[in-house]
Amino acid sequence: MGTEAGQGWQAVTPLTEPTRRRVYETVRAGVGPSTRDEVATALAIGRKLAAFHLDALAAAGLLDVDYARPPGRSGPGAGRPAKRYQAKHDDVTVSVPARRYDLAARILAAGIEQSVAGDARASVLAASAASGRAVAASVSASASTAPDATPTERVWQLLCELGYEPAADHGAIRLQNCPFHAVVDVAPDLVCGMNLALLRGAIGELAASGFDVELEPTPGQCCVAIREQPAR
Repeated sequence: MGTEAGQGWQAVTPLTEPTRRRVYETVRAGVGPSTRDEVATALAIGRKLAAFHLDALAAAGLLDVDYARPPGRSGPGAGRPAKRYQAKHDDVTVSVPARRYDLAARILAAGIEQSVAGDARASVLAASAASGRAVAASVSASASTAPDATPTERVWQLLCELGYEPAADHGAIRLQNCPFHAVVDVAPDLVCGMNLALLRGAIGELAASGFDVELEPTPGQCCVAIREQPAR
């Protein structure tokens, strides 16, 4: 989650400026791409000011940009294509501490879809382990992962990416944050089991069998603790 949280802040920060937020809302509410002239007219602001905010939103990754001539204009004398802006469909989420309800929802949906003989719980746990392996593969392929990183460093990065806020504690890695906090009380056995399966799948993918990943519920923390196995 660390990377995603950083991207979220990068996208949200430009929207704290009132005029820029109005520009974004105007483009998002439009049907199809908007030009700076259309935005300027809608908000009763200057064309240069509209273009300034539109380009800032595009640079922040909130808008897509293309070029096209207005309908009915073509050929010589039609003028230069107009720069157009359209809101991206990506969600922008910022949470402190980090939450991953999107991941929980995807795991639960996949588990229910794949369930057989009515055993939805087993299917959810299998889907969670598979999601963990997929996340680990993504972290391994990330440009931010050093090629010579140790297994412990890779596991630590993975935990940070997922928002667990790892901390060293007498030979164990304790997780200061539960990314599924708001849904734990609904079905604690299921959610904690899902969490355990996710981390076992992810850490097993990253570091083979070099770590013990177990349930150790601790007040105010994630229910999972991780320990590196002693060298043989």
